[in-house]
Amino acid sequence: MKNIRWFAFLFLFLLVFPVESHAASSSSHIQLDGKDISAAKGVEIQEVKGNVLVPLRLIVEELGYKVNWEPKTRTITIQNQNKNQILSLQVDNPMASVNGQQMGLAVAPLLTGGTTYVPIRFVSEQTGIDVTWNSELKTVVLTTPATSSVNSESSRGNSPTQTVTDVGENALAPISQISFTNHQLTIAVNGKVSPKVTTLTHTDRIVVDIPDSKFSEDFLSSQSFDKGGQGAFPVTDDPDVSQVRYSKFSTNPASVRIVVDLNNSAPYHVLNEDDDKVIVAIDQTSDETAPTGPATAISPTEPAKPTLASDGHAQGIDVSHYNGKIDWQQVAAAGKTFAFIKATEGTKYQDNQFLVNVQGARDANILVGAYHFLNATTADGARLEAANFARAIDSAGGRLDLPPVLDYENNPKGLTPAQISEVAHAFLDEMEKLTGRQPIVYTGNVFASKFDPTFSMYKLWVARYSTTQKPTAVPAWNSWWAWQYSSTGSVPGINGAVDLDEYNGTIDELRSSLAGS
Repeated sequence: MKNIRWFAFLFLFLLVFPVESHAASSSSHIQLDGKDISAAKGVEIQEVKGNVLVPLRLIVEELGYKVNWEPKTRTITIQNQNKNQILSLQVDNPMASVNGQQMGLAVAPLLTGGTTYVPIRFVSEQTGIDVTWNSELKTVVLTTPATSSVNSESSRGNSPTQTVTDVGENALAPISQISFTNHQLTIAVNGKVSPKVTTLTHTDRIVVDIPDSKFSEDFLSSQSFDKGGQGAFPVTDDPDVSQVRYSKFSTNPASVRIVVDLNNSAPYHVLNEDDDKVIVAIDQTSDETAPTGPATAISPTEPAKPTLASDGHAQGIDVSHYNGKIDWQQVAAAGKTFAFIKATEGTKYQDNQFLVNVQGARDANILVGAYHFLNATTADGARLEAANFARAIDSAGGRLDLPPVLDYENNPKGLTPAQISEVAHAFLDEMEKLTGRQPIVYTGNVFASKFDPTFSMYKLWVARYSTTQKPTAVPAWNSWWAWQYSSTGSVPGINGAVDLDEYNGTIDELRSSLAGS
């Protein structure tokens, strides 16, 4: 059992979320594979506000690694002689190094009574090691997994001894986008993945681990990471969520971790329909239609049409490459009369299904529009993104049926309302200059409050996932042009979940309104 897999365990053992203060140690025990490895050495476990910390040196020595302690710098060096790997940590320093490469720790090691302690919580989340804590007996029980071969390792999943084969870099599923809006975390990933989603308490959060994945080059170039390789963005428009964090959490197997920090405990459900996106939706039992209960993957069902809508309102969808190959004739036969199709994102990206989807919708006599997902944080950046959007529309033959749409739905860089307005106006002005058409603004009902009244000149396409409550008025808009009322709809011709939309009028009124736009 003392194999190379334990080196990864030792490092991952340290990747925990912050604790606030130290507490007195308690009389306790540590069992490794049925053997009490703490009693003989008189080492106690530390409990810190509900978090259990265990002595690193004791476990390392029991597993056969060489450990060196440098008292002047308070540095711990752990050496895996079998693989010539060196892990270096320093007390009260949130940075560590592996063979000289700097990596960030969410919490620094603790030194008390001459012993270095690390929290145990993420052992059960990040490795195949079975970890249990018996509060009555104050005993930590560690059970090492069986190893199938030198090229595979055990990982906790549906089976405690499930084996996962190492995956080459080219086979890893790239994650291209992480966003949080309308009560849901959306992870865009190119490939089939099997995320593991868990919850933690004492600081409420939802943890999403995606094995065999990596960040795409576009994501790495467009997002900010600290020296430890961790990134984050605040969530300012959701009552249950404070921020979203992300990092490359493991290299063997390669995994990405996304953490949703909650303001309070909240139920959620997961959608993973192999449609190039993973959704973790926070359930709003008083408003949303999402089911409650345990966090398990569910299949989307056809939601009820909005009960507050007037009879005859035009129904539509919005799609991107995430929705795969679409049979547009079936979509039309299901009564969908308009569609917005993702065209671009950032300054260079064009959705690889944009042109195919535009042509398919046109052939089915569905009114077609396009949208651009905004990443810009400056006015100059917004104008460059507008130019990318305009080029994509030109590549589709120029003018589409519906006006171009600015999709501005989150604020990962924490811009002020004034900065948000500046960026949005720059994009909208440039887009109107390039296309000759006044764009539409798409955003969430809560995020819409960030826009000042100068935006009332633009039509609003607003997201609020409910079948019982319409979007509410905000300073810039008293009414909505279109309403995205579900992200988990089911439409013939489309595999998996799809966004559902309603125009605030009949299809004839929509066609008439487009005549002069």
